[in-house]
Amino acid sequence: MTGRPWERFPEARLDEMLFKALQSEQTSREACALLVTRYFSADPAAHKDLHFYLGTALESGSYERHPERLAGSVKEESQKYARSAAFRSLVLEAYDYRCAASRLRYITPDYRYLVEAAHLVPFAESQDDRPTNGLALTPNLHWAMDSHLIAPGPDHRWHLSPAVDALVPDNRWLCELNGQPLVLPRDPRWLPARDALAWRLDHLQR
Repeated sequence: MTGRPWERFPEARLDEMLFKALQSEQTSREACALLVTRYFSADPAAHKDLHFYLGTALESGSYERHPERLAGSVKEESQKYARSAAFRSLVLEAYDYRCAASRLRYITPDYRYLVEAAHLVPFAESQDDRPTNGLALTPNLHWAMDSHLIAPGPDHRWHLSPAVDALVPDNRWLCELNGQPLVLPRDPRWLPARDALAWRLDHLQR
C-alpha cells in the first residue's frame, strides 16, 4: 500500500458511542493509559514518553477549550508544554495561519505552517498564554518584534524603530511595514489586548 495516510483515507468515521465517551477528559486519559500499557509496556522508555506526550496533548486540548486558564504562573513542566501548545494552536487558528504583518500564509500538505505564535508581552514577564497576548508572525518578523525593531501599536498599525536606518537598502523589508495595518483575527474575542500592544510600542528601540 502506497501513498500518505490522508491520501489513502480522506475521511474516517468513529463509532458514535465511542466518540461521545471520549468527550470526557477522564475517559480519554484512561483510554490512552490502557493503549500505552497494552502495546508499549515492553519498552519502558517508549511507555514513559508516550504517557508524557498523551498527557500533555490532553491537557493542551483542555486549555484550548478553556483559554481563560492560560494566564497565571506555571507550576509543572508538563503544564508549561501543554500551555505552550495551546497558545500556538489558538493563535495560529485565530489568524487563519496568516502573518499579522506581512500577510503571508502557507500550509504544506503535511500541515506545517509558515507562521509562528509570538507573545506580545513575553511569557517570562506576563505569565500570559492567552491568545489575546499573541500574534501570528513569520520567523523573521517574530525575531524583529522580539528585537524591538518593529512593534504593533494600540492603533492596530505597525511602527518602526528609529534605530532602523531607512537609507540601507537591506532594511527595506522592515521599513515598508511602518504604518501598515495589522492583520487582525476575524473573531473579536481574540483581538490583541490593548495593554499588550501598548507594552510592545513602549519597548520599541528609540
